[in-house]
Amino acid sequence: MSALIRNLRPALSGLLRSKPAIRTPLPLPSSTAPRPRCYHAPSTRRSHEALRSPPRLGRLFQRDSLVRRPPPSSPHAPAVPLPRPRHYSSSRPRSSSDVKSQIVFAGIVIIVGGAVTICYGTFETVPYTNRRHFVVLTHSGELKLGDWIFTGEKKKLGDKVLPPSHPAFVRVHGIASEIIRAAGRSLAVHDDNKLLDGEIWVGDAAPSSKKKAHTLWGTPRQPTTNHLDGFKWEGIVVNNKQVNAMCAPGGKIIVYTGLLDKFSTDAEIATVLGHEVAHAIARHTAEGLTKNMWILMLTVFLGIFIDEPKMIDKLAKYLLSLPFSRKMEIEADHIGILLLAAAGFDPRIAPKVHEKLGELGGNSSSFKEYMSTHPCSKKRTRLLLDSKVMDKAMALYTEARARKEEIDQ
Repeated sequence: MSALIRNLRPALSGLLRSKPAIRTPLPLPSSTAPRPRCYHAPSTRRSHEALRSPPRLGRLFQRDSLVRRPPPSSPHAPAVPLPRPRHYSSSRPRSSSDVKSQIVFAGIVIIVGGAVTICYGTFETVPYTNRRHFVVLTHSGELKLGDWIFTGEKKKLGDKVLPPSHPAFVRVHGIASEIIRAAGRSLAVHDDNKLLDGEIWVGDAAPSSKKKAHTLWGTPRQPTTNHLDGFKWEGIVVNNKQVNAMCAPGGKIIVYTGLLDKFSTDAEIATVLGHEVAHAIARHTAEGLTKNMWILMLTVFLGIFIDEPKMIDKLAKYLLSLPFSRKMEIEADHIGILLLAAAGFDPRIAPKVHEKLGELGGNSSSFKEYMSTHPCSKKRTRLLLDSKVMDKAMALYTEARARKEEIDQ
């Protein structure tokens, strides 16, 4: 009996070690045999290991335990065809009906846009910079748009709007009143300085072109105070840490307390308010809507020949929309520093304020400028420090200081 046990010991020890049995290779499938539904069979060794040792909680949450990896390829495994990769194209070939419908749509957009341009479009002169611009939105329509924006903002802000008795509101109201009074004065009746391409300030126009500039298309230049007709100045102060301010069309001013926290002096706050008021005076909102209408007409027309709408949108954004926005910001800087000086604040503080705003907004480098709606702070500072701009602002500042001294006496 003991000899029989000694002879069975190797067989029993092999079974206890769970050594997998040697399987004969599977026969190759014939042409008529059905294809197997499983790409690989479960591993026998892993099942024996699972029976031999209890599972650990940590392995249940490992990625290897959740994703079943296929076993290594074997020369005896059945040949299973892999699915072919599918290539999805971002654009499909357009049929003739698609092209015709797009041509009809482009024609409608261009005809409607052209009709609106002819009926409502007018050439106007931007106050203080004397730049000629074309706008479609009427003056009354822009005022209604400003009221709608201001009403919506007040409704959205709700309890964050500070009462008129709050010290922050009283302070902002006093500074804005000086800016508004300066805007009502005739600052550029005989001034022909113009803004050229958002880069440099050119001097007085040639004598031969002065008369033509005043009668372009038979429309005489309006008095410098006509741009304020219909303005109903109104403002609120919002309890918010955002460093921002805005002026909607029609003289609707919104100031955030975060601006008051970052800038301590009245001259710094007046610089920001003068810039925002300049946008409303120059009718940049109406001009922006006009430019957007033209860009839409151009993109729809290009869509007939180029079947890449995303590429067209990016080209329109970086080559048309953003450069136009940066040019409007530079013009608002020019008008704002004149309003700042005419209100009796030192204009030499303006370049420092814009430099600080660029640091706070992360737009101090020239590279980021091309991706932003605002020019970089270095460029804005350089243009404001130009001798022609600063000399004109200092002259207005001297006059304003002398006027205040006469009133005080």
